[in-house]
Amino acid sequence: MNNTSNPISSNYKILLIEDDDYYARLVTIWLNDLDSFDCEVLHCQTLTQGKAAIQEFSYFDAILLDLSLPDSSGIETLTRLLAGQGQLNVIVLTGRLDKNWGIQALKEGAQDFLVKGEFDAEFLGRTLHYSIERNLVVKRLELTQQIAHIGSWECRPEDHFFKASEEFYRIFGRNFAQKITCDDILAIHSPLNLIVEIQEEARSKGDAQKDIWIKNAEGFDRYVAVFCRATYFNRGFGFYGILQDITERKQAQELREANELAKQTARLKEQFFANVSHEMRTPLNAILGISHLLSSSPLSNTQIQYVETIRQSSKVLMKIIGDLLQMSSLQNGQVQLSYTTFQLRQLIEQAHLVLLYKIKEKQLDFKCQIDPRIPAYFQGDALRLNQVLTNLLSNAIKFTHAGVITLCVHYQGETRGKAHLLFSISDTGIGIEPSFQERIFDPFVRVERSDQIYEGTGLGLPITKALVEQMGGQIRVESEAGKGSTFFIDLWLNRVDHSQLESHGTKQLETPEENMAFTILLVDDHNINRLVAQKILERKWPKAKVIPAADGEEAIHLLIEHPIDIILMDLQMPKQDGLSATRFIRTQLQPDKSLTPVLLMTANAQVTDNDEIMLNRQFDDYILKPFEPEQLYEKIKAHLKPMRAI
Repeated sequence: MNNTSNPISSNYKILLIEDDDYYARLVTIWLNDLDSFDCEVLHCQTLTQGKAAIQEFSYFDAILLDLSLPDSSGIETLTRLLAGQGQLNVIVLTGRLDKNWGIQALKEGAQDFLVKGEFDAEFLGRTLHYSIERNLVVKRLELTQQIAHIGSWECRPEDHFFKASEEFYRIFGRNFAQKITCDDILAIHSPLNLIVEIQEEARSKGDAQKDIWIKNAEGFDRYVAVFCRATYFNRGFGFYGILQDITERKQAQELREANELAKQTARLKEQFFANVSHEMRTPLNAILGISHLLSSSPLSNTQIQYVETIRQSSKVLMKIIGDLLQMSSLQNGQVQLSYTTFQLRQLIEQAHLVLLYKIKEKQLDFKCQIDPRIPAYFQGDALRLNQVLTNLLSNAIKFTHAGVITLCVHYQGETRGKAHLLFSISDTGIGIEPSFQERIFDPFVRVERSDQIYEGTGLGLPITKALVEQMGGQIRVESEAGKGSTFFIDLWLNRVDHSQLESHGTKQLETPEENMAFTILLVDDHNINRLVAQKILERKWPKAKVIPAADGEEAIHLLIEHPIDIILMDLQMPKQDGLSATRFIRTQLQPDKSLTPVLLMTANAQVTDNDEIMLNRQFDDYILKPFEPEQLYEKIKAHLKPMRAI
């Protein structure tokens, strides 16, 4: 191997593979004498030496290759050099009698060819310069294609010619060194057969394009956009095409579509639950109302039992409806926390009082232990925390037939105004099998025993877990079958110092007694519900006047004609609904009418304090159907102005 180099720092590296030393020296002198072409020439005498030089130095700007060498001859010399290599800038050298080799070499991947004896130094320099520049353009194009995931190909079936870019190979999972041929794309069941299909389509239409999934040679599924154009030559059609790997774009689109479908499904499910809830709550309101009226009437012991059975069964049904709605809202992220200041001990006492009847009914003991280091006041969602504790205590009572229920609150420390608390609710009930403990927080999973059936939807614990996690806490269970269970809630709560509490004193609302006179406008399109509510109100306040209305339009006329002290307004009604009727009252009537307290009375369980309906302050308050009469009485008393006695 001979190494002839210019002493000046070279701009280009040229590999010359030529067995004729005299001709090699001549080419080297020509290149070194060119003022416009600064280069370093490495000379090899055989193809084997040339391939070794490529491996050793890895990069040459151009390769001058004689096709007649001691260890190789003809076009095979070029194909052997290119085999297993990347993109090489090869200029073939041929004799006068071998010009056809040069033309064939261009088809096999050479950049250009020169005929010995028919070029001088200047022509050689220009040829090298142009081929190097062309190769740089190709490399920049390849880089651009790689960045854009776009591959290109050229095919002339009549000449059995096929050439493709590196990115084309990469998309199809093929090695660029192992050149694709026309035979490869014609192979049956090959992913490359896609090229033949789109070329046939382009042959008849001129242009063809399609987006399609393929499985490449590496076994990966790729989604590609393919375009092909057909051009007619004297020898037949030639095809030029590009394909772009748009898998990530397709997957992102499918993800967006799936996400939108999931959202739409969630909205439909939420609307379905809301509609079903509304339709079920409306008759339930009548059932509970009538059972309440019956229980206040003279009844025999048997009749009292019947009425109480109706009431309890209705409450069970209401609990099921409430659980389904809340689980749906939690899954869709529609439950928002509401932060207020509360006393933890008072909250626990309220939960205990709610369940006291059940505890006594089953003759269970109840113990409550609160660490004395725990602050009195906290800020958080007292309603959700109360629901969590009530759910767990209710479960403990349900699955305990004898023994004790224990509620403990442990002080775990404090940092940055937050107290770390650990709640534990223990029972001596049936316990939970180890294999079942991982599933108890899944929706609709219920404890089943052959000797007893337990009522419930299987949503209590999933709802509890979701609420605890939304409050930033964690819940876990420890249990042993036949010996009981303990549920732990690990929670951080914002503590509130006594000094931060403003002591304004509590203003006692003046409430109307039974001998007070006031007028209620009762708006409800459901005849039975309207009748039940009227009877319940008249029984509580015999001197009160109840004016019924079947829709919002009628309610507005009655409000204009009569002095009204408070309005009970249903939400969903024909002709004019409760929201539009209340909006009209607030904006179109005189202050003596527009400021009349309006209580929303609805079976729509999606209405909350944070709901848009309430935040817009169209209504003064709301009560969900079905309601306990005492709930309705308290709402009315809270919003009535002090009445004069008659």
